[in-house]
Amino acid sequence: MSGARRSARVRRTGIALVHEGEIILPAPGSEALLERGTASGPAAVHYHFPVEIEIISGGAAIDLDAVAEHVLARLSHGLDGTGEG
Repeated sequence: MSGARRSARVRRTGIALVHEGEIILPAPGSEALLERGTASGPAAVHYHFPVEIEIISGGAAIDLDAVAEHVLARLSHGLDGTGEG
């Protein structure tokens, strides 16, 4: 490999081709967090993942609360493994 290895900031969102051996780090605040229960409490592992939703409208009025409720319900069903029937 010629040249020094260095990090670089991604300046534009898009699809990336990642090569074997490359290290990819999440943006600060976007990484998944892991919390463990206390030794005296129940043995439980809680995963916390940040979710960012971008809504783009074609000019029509949108009820943002209704959209948020719909998205959160679908996400909850997906995480529960129940899906939507």
